[in-house]
Amino acid sequence: MNILLINDTTNWYHFGCTATSTALINKIKHLGHNVTSVPILKTYEIISAPKTIIGFKDDIICKEFIDDNKEIINLIKNNDALVINGEGTLHGLNTAPVNLLYLAYITKTIFHKHVEILNHSVYPQHDDSIGNSDEYEIYKLVYNTIDFAAIREDISFNLMKKLGVTKIVQSFDCLPLYVKDYYNYHRCRNNIKIKTLLIAGSATWLNLNIPSNKKGNIDDFTNGLEGFNNYLKIMHNKGFRIQFLYGASSYPAKDDREFIEHMQQKFQVTWEIYEATTINDWLNVIDEASLLVSGRFHHTIAAITLGTKFIALNSNTPKMNGLMSMLKYPNVLQYNDLDICSKLLRLTETALAEKPNKINNYNTLEQLCAMANNNFLMLQ
Repeated sequence: MNILLINDTTNWYHFGCTATSTALINKIKHLGHNVTSVPILKTYEIISAPKTIIGFKDDIICKEFIDDNKEIINLIKNNDALVINGEGTLHGLNTAPVNLLYLAYITKTIFHKHVEILNHSVYPQHDDSIGNSDEYEIYKLVYNTIDFAAIREDISFNLMKKLGVTKIVQSFDCLPLYVKDYYNYHRCRNNIKIKTLLIAGSATWLNLNIPSNKKGNIDDFTNGLEGFNNYLKIMHNKGFRIQFLYGASSYPAKDDREFIEHMQQKFQVTWEIYEATTINDWLNVIDEASLLVSGRFHHTIAAITLGTKFIALNSNTPKMNGLMSMLKYPNVLQYNDLDICSKLLRLTETALAEKPNKINNYNTLEQLCAMANNNFLMLQ
């Protein structure tokens, strides 16, 4: 089967996105399909998608959309199926999510192709609430129209079930498949003499739009970050090297740059910024850390699969909460928690006291890969 894969994040944001898209595409090819991939940048270039439930069902709007997006429409016509790599894109009705949703809808209803949304979280109104709005009606319409959706954490999965969506399965992110198939280096922690506290950012920071006039709740956020900075100082005084993990194959995360700049200007934080250059370089840094503290979905999954101890912080949707709930880990901490310093110190003491278990780590990787393979149930 000839498959058009849209929203390819191989060259985007950070190397966790690179790893999960690489694993997703390679797995589809391994199943015997031909894959034409469209990068995520093209998702943002699509124009004329409606943002109301009435607009989704309007024939005139549909015709205009097809005329305005001939390149992507021709790719849809020339392939047998459309697969959307959802990852963390599908929340609300901003440009990228509404473009993907409308493409999925018309590919099924107008062009009568097989349509799937894989490897993703989904939050119609950015959180786990349900109500009467265009967001909920559009998501419900699209997910009940397409052939299949694989959702990577349980809050999203249960939310869509509550919306009355039936053609879904609970799966997992594809990153563990990359770790299993392509990553060979696993450190012996006892041989590492330098204790490293690894920090990674959070997509929630992007919501604050630091350089813009729409600053969000920055004062509240900054008060929490003062506690976060105090935690870093205490850990530094305890002999830990503090590293911030950054880097992507292309288009590195804007929110990471803003987070780094804000922390350095506001608190004169002392840390080493490590810019990874490849997926395996990125994985090595996580693999060698004594502890990861992060609100990043993929960074946290990498830590789980590699057996690196971690503390999870919040993201821009409840996806981190869903990940923790699904895998029975402690609830996430909030970046704007005024008591974040003492909470981080308590969790750090508990995490570092735990002994590593290679057998449990291997079993966890195998279990996550088994769940990730649910993404491909309809393509086998």
